[in-house]
Amino acid sequence: MTGTRALSKFWMLTNDFTQNPFPVLEYVRRESPVRELSMPGGGRAWVVTRYEDAKAALADPRLSRDIHVHFRLMSQRSGRLLTPPAEEANHLANVEPPRHTPLRRAISFAFTPRRAEALRPKVEQIADELLDALVAGPVPDLITGYADPLPVITIAELMGVPASAWPDFLRWSAALRSYSPTDGSGVLDANIQELSSFMAELIARKEREGGEDLLSALIHAAPERRLTPTEILSTGFALMTGGNDTTASLVGGVISALLTHPAQRAELLASPARWGKSMDELIRYVSPISNALQRVTTEPVELGGVTIPSGEVVIISVMSTNRDEEQFPDHPDRLDLDRHKPAHLSFGFGIHYCSGAHMAKVITEIAARRLFERFPDVRLAVDPAELRYQQNVVVRPLEALPVHL
Repeated sequence: MTGTRALSKFWMLTNDFTQNPFPVLEYVRRESPVRELSMPGGGRAWVVTRYEDAKAALADPRLSRDIHVHFRLMSQRSGRLLTPPAEEANHLANVEPPRHTPLRRAISFAFTPRRAEALRPKVEQIADELLDALVAGPVPDLITGYADPLPVITIAELMGVPASAWPDFLRWSAALRSYSPTDGSGVLDANIQELSSFMAELIARKEREGGEDLLSALIHAAPERRLTPTEILSTGFALMTGGNDTTASLVGGVISALLTHPAQRAELLASPARWGKSMDELIRYVSPISNALQRVTTEPVELGGVTIPSGEVVIISVMSTNRDEEQFPDHPDRLDLDRHKPAHLSFGFGIHYCSGAHMAKVITEIAARRLFERFPDVRLAVDPAELRYQQNVVVRPLEALPVHL
């Protein structure tokens, strides 16, 4: 995109942007890399689009992820008191040091790459069972029948949730995707309460019986790494929301990319050892995360030559950073499985780097590999131009991915 372009004040929130964001982001990176965005209902945010500025913002303690800071700002803007539910207020993504430090230490000790790798056989089993079910349908949708349920069931298994409760987990996960602190219907609150009650009972059972799962590891950790029951409950909610949504978006995006890039798909199928090595480039290209979780400035911060006042929302466009020509000078709009060190920001940077990054890669690798191994002739049932993305300020999920197996 070249020349001058007039953008709506809601430029990042339009459906046109959702469906094809990259030309707009290329323009913004060049012309105004830290750009103002008007928010529905009033207020504004500042969008950071260049890789180096984004990396600096993600590591800057003056850009806060403390959920109480965010809710105070929302209360000021809405004119009514809003308070975060305990289930959302006590996990890594929503706190800052000093509270963040012991939480990070405890989670990192329990949620290890080794634990993720140990789940490979189970993830393969779940993937195969979901694929078996898809065969019976006339035109399978790889989103509703595969990309969405696979992370939910896997994370439930990771936490030691019995298989009998997986259908409820699928329902709760779908409800939590729609959660808004300003929703007044009570429906979402009811789902949160159901999940909270279930998790509290599960935690109590793990306290009595233990096990090899993540919840048991957190509950029975050494005293210096032990979390409170509320923190463990909140961590479970974080996995149910951020973990599921991010990984579902990633699975759908990677499969879609390989369906439309047959040469790269053939490379991977011919050399299975390349799957793991190619995952970062696939993630960079797909950009399953549209934007990092929003920050609020606690004092004035200069980014990209723009001074952002205190008390402002900052949106870090991960999609934009993953196509930044300065960081990825060799055709960033291409999927290149031989790209040297594609250091994307999809899992964040700094103290809020995603603890579940390795788990997400394992699930995505297995999901794509098992699909294409079992159905090497799978193809899209629609023209790629007909695929549509859901509007979402954090993740970038496809609405549907219909295929012929």
